[in-house]
Amino acid sequence: MWRRTFIHRTLGSVAGAALPAPTESSDAGHLERMIAHRVLRAAHGVFDNLRGAQSVFHQAQTHHRLVLDDWRDPRNTHVERKELAALSSDTGGFVGFLTYDLGMAEAAIQCYQQAAEAALEAGDLSSWANLRGQMSRIAADQGHLKRASELADHARHRGGTRIHPAVRCWLHAVGAHHHAGLDDARNASAALNEAWRLLDHCDDGEVPPYIGYISPMEIGKWAGHTFVRLATKRPQYINDGIKALEEARADWPRGAHRGSAEVITASARIHLANGDLDQAARHAADAVRIATDTDSARNLTAAFAAQSPITARRQGR
Repeated sequence: MWRRTFIHRTLGSVAGAALPAPTESSDAGHLERMIAHRVLRAAHGVFDNLRGAQSVFHQAQTHHRLVLDDWRDPRNTHVERKELAALSSDTGGFVGFLTYDLGMAEAAIQCYQQAAEAALEAGDLSSWANLRGQMSRIAADQGHLKRASELADHARHRGGTRIHPAVRCWLHAVGAHHHAGLDDARNASAALNEAWRLLDHCDDGEVPPYIGYISPMEIGKWAGHTFVRLATKRPQYINDGIKALEEARADWPRGAHRGSAEVITASARIHLANGDLDQAARHAADAVRIATDTDSARNLTAAFAAQSPITARRQGR
């Protein structure tokens, strides 16, 4: 699980379901390697959540290279190669997230792209679509909103109903934000409505671990991002944005400290749009503090970008 991996879920998966089932073509050496890889990946996820991306980045990067070496070993059977491709999509996506959290956008995109290719070889279309959605987030943050929208929409359209409802739900929510950035209120609203509708169909007992964080608060966060974008030209969306972000903050788990900076930064932006400079300034300061505490360059950049116009407005009063 990439972002909000809770310790008991992560280590529990290592003890059971995360391990590959024995197959006729999998020898003991392959199974031992898979177990070792899964244990190491789980440990890295725990340290990322406890101490931030910087604490585990180099170790996770080195581990991913080892997985790639095992994946490319010509002695692998077809089944072994497919299992290693799935593992590579997981470790590659994790490294992509760590890379972006440390502020290296282009390198993160390359990680996600490689991980998406591995997901396709593994036959996991849901993972591929999710990884393409992650790439769309980076494109949007870089200001390439048309490209972001194309990435998210293409992933959703290519996957169709073959991808898990949780991934489809998340792609609609992210796509709503991208459409809002293009000032396409109609498609943004339609995408948000579909995300909320699909959320009721996500919990089928088979939610993939890489999208295990899907929840009302996650969709609420993206609703807030969407309304922040729309409110720059359409003030009627301000109150919707404030409400969505208040609800997301209220439900945000205490263990997801780093992720809360993203919600609080959006709250600062929506209160700025509403003209409430004092509240906006408090949220921006909180976001800067959390991003600093968790060593998240990605969140710190966004928090500073939100704080700058607030400070300018306050000084000009």
